Amino acid sequence: MSDLDFHVEKALRAVDGYEQAEAYGSEAVIHTVYIDGTRISNIETKRESGLMVRMADGGRQGKASVNLSGDISVPECVRMAETVLRFSPEGKERLRFAEPASRRIDRPDVWDRRIEEVTPDVLRDIARRLIDSCDAEIPRAQVRISTNVSRVMNNNGVDAAHRSTLVYGHFTSMFRGEQPGEGAETFHGTHLDVPVERIGGSLARQARDSASAKGFEGHGKLSMILPPGQLGEMLMTSLGASINGHNVKYGTSLWKDSIGKEVASPELTMVDDPTVAAPLSCEFDDEGTPTERRAVIEDGVLRTFLRDSFCGSSTGNGMRRSSVEAMGAFERTPIVKPLNLTVTPGKYTREQIIEQTDDGILVERFANPEADELSGRFGLNVRCGYIVKNGEVVGIVNNSLLMGNMIEALRNIEMIGSDSTQMGVINVPTMSFSGTELVGN
Repeated sequence: MSDLDFHVEKALRAVDGYEQAEAYGSEAVIHTVYIDGTRISNIETKRESGLMVRMADGGRQGKASVNLSGDISVPECVRMAETVLRFSPEGKERLRFAEPASRRIDRPDVWDRRIEEVTPDVLRDIARRLIDSCDAEIPRAQVRISTNVSRVMNNNGVDAAHRSTLVYGHFTSMFRGEQPGEGAETFHGTHLDVPVERIGGSLARQARDSASAKGFEGHGKLSMILPPGQLGEMLMTSLGASINGHNVKYGTSLWKDSIGKEVASPELTMVDDPTVAAPLSCEFDDEGTPTERRAVIEDGVLRTFLRDSFCGSSTGNGMRRSSVEAMGAFERTPIVKPLNLTVTPGKYTREQIIEQTDDGILVERFANPEADELSGRFGLNVRCGYIVKNGEVVGIVNNSLLMGNMIEALRNIEMIGSDSTQMGVINVPTMSFSGTELVGN
């Protein structure tokens, strides 16, 4: 028995007398290589092991978390959780944790032994290849690889364990000319197969193009073309909020009454798919509920919401783990997250989408790619965008305002690309939408 297993089992025994009780433990080993000023500045390794205890008695709830550092850790965690429960207000709802059930999918391929056995030389090689492949300056970048092991038990009979590897990279670039230009890329994965040369080339191109960008003159209606790096976040802050069971429960979801109704173009199908190699793919979520592949939007029709046990009728989407950081899982209370929200790809390359666009903008980078989760509206600063006229790129713009509504845009999909890319908990291709407005300085 591992130390983590011992502590989780000990903690559950200590709180088993409560109406509802749960113990969750996680261990992570994180290796990071840093680049500063186009030089490898540091390589470090961190280790973490921790525990969270939760319990409920009537309408009162208690929880606490600790780093596991010795025999005193479990009693201290239980003591703090009991103190919180004793002084917590009496709520109207009775919290109920996950119920035991058999797994519904095969174990996804989310463990890479190379990460378990990684050496500093491997990290140094990744960083060096990135620097060599980018002919622009790299002010700051990091590649973080980690192993994560977790176990959750509760007094309903749930006992589920998980292990995975995680690879996350964040990269920036800078071109210093008469006008500076910037670029940015991220990478999300589970295996040590980072496409370093492609990322380096993209960083250099973005920085050069951004340096030559001009302010947009006037304003006009046009099509919005979003590559995966921008589209993923835009969808998570709009569509992601609309399918979140917490928002449905409290009436703030834009789609709370839309099950079985058309909410998007018939071109759009989205599936939450934990069966493939994605950062949060798993057989059981972090509450111990079995996961499965499920259609969220099918041919434009809303089929389901995503829920954790707090929402009732959990869909296996109660997650503590992060798609970018292995540390701190034991400190987080489960929240609703997609496991791998996947847009069914289309048939077009990005170049073909451009060729078939009469009047549009391909947004390489927003200052902050987010839509309002309560309304879907956005008004975002375009840091680098390509103006498309009659199928050709005719200019590069920056510091311009692109306005629209992401929920409405889903009804106005023009084309879906074939270049699907993992962006955290969502996998999306390039897509184009009609009905947005670009306003210049």
